[in-house]
Amino acid sequence: MFRPACIALIRSLAADPSLLKRAPAATMAMLQTQGREGAQGTGNKVTEQEGSFADVATAHGFSFLAKDAPAPSSGLHYLYQMKGSQQPGDFGLQEYADGKVIDTLVVDLKHTLSKSFYLNDGWFHDDVVYVISHNTGTAKYPVFKTHIAVGQDIPTEEEQTFMKEMIAFKVDKNSETKKVGSLRPYVRFANQYSCERFTSEVAAACLERVITSFSE
Repeated sequence: MFRPACIALIRSLAADPSLLKRAPAATMAMLQTQGREGAQGTGNKVTEQEGSFADVATAHGFSFLAKDAPAPSSGLHYLYQMKGSQQPGDFGLQEYADGKVIDTLVVDLKHTLSKSFYLNDGWFHDDVVYVISHNTGTAKYPVFKTHIAVGQDIPTEEEQTFMKEMIAFKVDKNSETKKVGSLRPYVRFANQYSCERFTSEVAAACLERVITSFSE
């Protein structure tokens, strides 16, 4: 039940990029407050892409579940910002049975009007499915496509090698240097990634690997 639903959801997003630009106001308000009616909401403002994804997930059989809600006895559910606003994974799709999680898919959404997007925490995460809405047209006349891939399939081997060294440097510096005079230094990435690599051929191959992983 879970894996076929995930496959159908992913295929629909890849086939129709406009699905991520149809966010109902009610859905966005629900996500902002984690389903608590009348609550002010915390963290970053819900984006149109996030609201749209939630609506598509609902259409494929997933029900909203607040982060602090009791575990349901069974069924398909989705959680918004399950690990916090600055952590990888905007959504967690989960299947429950007997009150326990038996399958999970972590989805991270990216959207850009330009030719590149920011990686908030520096780099791609393995086994996280990235749904990247990118503009192949111009700012005035945008033409959106959706690139869907697991984190480890997006960068090249050269990029992986370079970032492995950079991440090691960051970890080393942040662990060894606590204070320099009155300064408390902290190394943090603000990396961008170009969408130029996301050709039709690359997109098709990455999508197929995502789909295949659900069939194994």
